[in-house]
Amino acid sequence: MSLDVAGGVRVGEFDLDVSIDAAPGEVLAVLGPNGAGKSTLLRALAGLLALDTGAVRLGSHVLDDPARGVFVAPQQRRLGVVFQDHRLVPHLRVVDNVAFGLRARGADARNARAAAHTWLDRLGVGELARRHPRQLSGGQAQRVALARALACEPEALLMDEPLAALDVQTRAEVQGGLREHLGAYGGPALIVPPDPIEALLLASRIVVLERGRVVQVGSPAEITSRPLTPYVARLVGMNLYPGTADGDTVRVDGGGSVVAADAPGGRVLAALRPSAITVHTEQPHGSSARNIWTATITSLVPLGDRIRVGTSGELPATVDVTAAAVAELELALGRQVWLSAKATDVTAYPAP
Repeated sequence: MSLDVAGGVRVGEFDLDVSIDAAPGEVLAVLGPNGAGKSTLLRALAGLLALDTGAVRLGSHVLDDPARGVFVAPQQRRLGVVFQDHRLVPHLRVVDNVAFGLRARGADARNARAAAHTWLDRLGVGELARRHPRQLSGGQAQRVALARALACEPEALLMDEPLAALDVQTRAEVQGGLREHLGAYGGPALIVPPDPIEALLLASRIVVLERGRVVQVGSPAEITSRPLTPYVARLVGMNLYPGTADGDTVRVDGGGSVVAADAPGGRVLAALRPSAITVHTEQPHGSSARNIWTATITSLVPLGDRIRVGTSGELPATVDVTAAAVAELELALGRQVWLSAKATDVTAYPAP
């Protein structure tokens, strides 16, 4: 069954008002800057916060509807929740941690432990059943927390940065397993990942929140290829220029212009990949690029096997180059350079 929320909740000065749905078998990732409302959304879905308006539904069951006086307590919602810090009970053995939810719902100890052992085996940590949480690694604790959530046979999963507490190496190892387990889970899963890379790896669809509102929804490919706000553009590493298109020329808000092949008329967003921009120390002549402009280097940051170069000027841009290019061109902070990009590398699409 699907998990849907269409409503709002106010916490202090913050106001969350969203309409979001997760279909059966879908992994929905929620992204947004700090303070966007991601945790507030999860708390509302889990029943830790009551809506002020609208409703939360799980299939045909209404979990929260203030207008009708309906509010289902958190422990009565058929939801599995995995927290960032796992929240395993320290004095209970692993098997009893996993069986805890079943016991709370009335299952006898023998059947609850049998189900717990089954889920621990499925997640590849059956040999840890008799250990205590303090004896687990970060990756093992994450698998145990997921087993506890799934053992209750939840109709939907909520995961709040489940890999955030892991070190980089362990996180990479656990990601593949988590993706496999989420793919095998038949209900809707809503996950708040600690970084956008995990959203791209784990999610079938992404929702982006800003200031308590949904600003973009789409598949990972749609989000990365056509960001709709500066935040989303930064998130996926794209340069984004809002402006007005006349023919193939986009006059950028605040000054400057870019040429984009097949640009639609009117208000548009022009997106340009950092890797599609070339850096020159002198004005290029005879180039086939129709976009050529000056810029000043403001940052040089290693990014894997590349160097991400930040620039300022009439058209600020982020550019990806090799370390060899940085050395060869003697790129340094404060240096003025020329940038160029082909019109076919600029994607212009209607602004929302």
